[in-house]
Amino acid sequence: MFDFFFKYSPIVYEQGRWLLRWQPALLVLLLLAAVLLAMSWLAYRRTTAPLLRRWRIGLIVLRLAALALLTFCLLEPALSVTTVISQKSSVLLLLDNSQSMAIPDGSGGRRRVDEMASWLGDEAQANSILARLQQNFRVEVRQFSSAVVPLQDAKQLQAEGTSTNLAQALEYAGRQAQLGTLSGVVLVSDGAASAGADPLQAARALLAAKVPLFTVGVGTKISKDVQIAKVDAARSVLENATVEVNALIQARGYAGRQVELELREGNAVIKRQPLVLQERSTRATLQFSPAQPGFARYRVSLPKLPGELVAANNQRSFLIDSRNRLARVLYVEELHPWEYKFIARAVEGDPSLQLTSLLKTGTDKFLRLGLRHGSELAGGFPKSRSELFGYHAVVLGSMPASFFSAEQLQLLAAFVAERGGGFMMLGGRHSFGQGEYQRTPVAELLPVELPPFSAADGRAVAPQLQEEFRFTPTAEYLTMPLLQLDADPVKNAQIWEKLPLLQGYNPLGAAKPGATVLAVHPLHRAESPRLLLAAQRFGRGRTAVLATSSTWRWQMRLDHRDQTHERFWRQLLHWLSLQSPDPVTVELDRESYSPGEDLTLHIEVRDSAYVPVEEASVAVKITAPGGQVVTLNAGAELAAGGAKYAARYQATPEGLYTVEILAYHRAGQFLGKAETAFFVEPSQAELANADLQAALLQRLAEITGGRYFPLDQSQDLPDAITVARSSFAKLTEHDIWDAPIFFLLIVALLASEWFIRRARGLS
Repeated sequence: MFDFFFKYSPIVYEQGRWLLRWQPALLVLLLLAAVLLAMSWLAYRRTTAPLLRRWRIGLIVLRLAALALLTFCLLEPALSVTTVISQKSSVLLLLDNSQSMAIPDGSGGRRRVDEMASWLGDEAQANSILARLQQNFRVEVRQFSSAVVPLQDAKQLQAEGTSTNLAQALEYAGRQAQLGTLSGVVLVSDGAASAGADPLQAARALLAAKVPLFTVGVGTKISKDVQIAKVDAARSVLENATVEVNALIQARGYAGRQVELELREGNAVIKRQPLVLQERSTRATLQFSPAQPGFARYRVSLPKLPGELVAANNQRSFLIDSRNRLARVLYVEELHPWEYKFIARAVEGDPSLQLTSLLKTGTDKFLRLGLRHGSELAGGFPKSRSELFGYHAVVLGSMPASFFSAEQLQLLAAFVAERGGGFMMLGGRHSFGQGEYQRTPVAELLPVELPPFSAADGRAVAPQLQEEFRFTPTAEYLTMPLLQLDADPVKNAQIWEKLPLLQGYNPLGAAKPGATVLAVHPLHRAESPRLLLAAQRFGRGRTAVLATSSTWRWQMRLDHRDQTHERFWRQLLHWLSLQSPDPVTVELDRESYSPGEDLTLHIEVRDSAYVPVEEASVAVKITAPGGQVVTLNAGAELAAGGAKYAARYQATPEGLYTVEILAYHRAGQFLGKAETAFFVEPSQAELANADLQAALLQRLAEITGGRYFPLDQSQDLPDAITVARSSFAKLTEHDIWDAPIFFLLIVALLASEWFIRRARGLS
């Protein structure tokens, strides 16, 4: 309609510069204006019938306006516009073919991809977008999702791409722009970027090439949707252990609706939990025990709700590793037989923990327990890497620093930092500052500062040694697995509040940056810290402090059937030891991949002393869901160092894959093995935020000098590209004096004057 009245589209008026082909001198214009005013005034100075002043002025104004408009047209107004030279350049069309484009939120329930194909049209339709673009440009059409590929017909698009890599599409456009033949790029998408780099940064290549980007937004903001946004569960658990699964559910338009959350292993439902959806987010917790040891894939899901357009994001899978594992823990102690006695009892029935103890009973006399062979620890505390690094964790009780040689203290530091072992120091008269560890490598390992200790006899300050206190977990970490004595948060807090008091603790300094404070003394203050349990990562391993040696009081003062003490120590030692890596390790960047996606296995090989091994022979065995076995040889990752290897694989069938790594020294001796798993399923990232991202598309267009159009308001797109500034454009003048709007306005003004004259009885 605008084009009919004004001859050209709004884009031409926005981009054009007004001018007059005939520009008389200012004096001539002023004289002409005076003549027109005089003629209008004289025409109504005397009338054949009486006329009120306001009607007289109104009639003069109408005639003046008509005469002024006629004069304006006689001056031949025009628009100076930058216009592309026909067929001298090209336009690149980038059409989104990702899964989010299959959402049926168009008119009449049409899919976004169908709306886009209908909007584009074809060459046979004279007024289609494609045909109008081809009038002035050579048009190149590409589809994109995870890659950019040629497209013959937009009707071929099926919205099957597993991701939307906007950055890759824009980088492709940038490379094309460098060839110097582009006048513009048109990106048609919902803007739901789910992969790749920052599209805003990628668009700057078009800005540098002075090629504008025009974006067309497809889709809407979805009003009714439910999705499982996140699932948290421990990746590695013990057989028969209780696994807690925390799900974050985001919902729109279903507040107050009751649904049933399901947990599945394969096709079997192993847990159901009803819940009521909140307007924005809902949290749910499921608990279960793996049925058998090994790797298993689980899925949390919700049913499709009435009116929901996207159901594919109603589920999320995760992987659990419940393989049988055994961690060896070395316990070194001198003065606290009660604490050791009850710790040993606590782990006695745990198949995943083997407690080996070195208890000093006198000068150069030790009691060795839990040995694998008679010569183990025969010379006291280990003096070599291969001997110490055979353990997964070291727990040090009340034992002064003077018990160890300087080399053994340095070996402890290497055990944590290089081997990746766990280290924990317990409270006691010869622990921490009282044991004179302040200036040793062990002090660097600990998650707390060690204050100076001035007591001449080396004992703890008497009031602290004798004082009874309640072990108080910090509120922010009360629900973490390490401190979880009951699955119910309320019951868990109640159990901690009712535990018997402990007696005696070592004064410690402030927590180090990055440390986690798990429990404190009831009188703990930031300015006067009284820390009881703290932990931190150190190098490849982890360290902790427990500033007391009286947890045995829990077992002694509780009912003999109570398992609180056992559970606390098992969980603490599991955390400390079971994460310690073996000499051969394998890592993936994530646990799930899309069908046909490439993945890389990163492998690290060390010997029994955890010295990196170069030129090892590394075999990779991958077992697919159907039982097919593929064997690969891993090659050295030169950029990562001599002890690191990599193998690449492309998994296609959906399901669970298991991986076994076997490493051998170049001389033939076996170094070790590692196992992992991953699963293949269609990615849900594409549907995590499937709303039309109009703000992103608008920003992309703005930074390149282009323009954003909603799909239903984009009929002026061809004109916008035609008048855009580029290397293939020239200045042209478009006459507008003969636009229908001027003729209609002149007629309307004169007709209005005539009707008023007739109504007032004027001749």
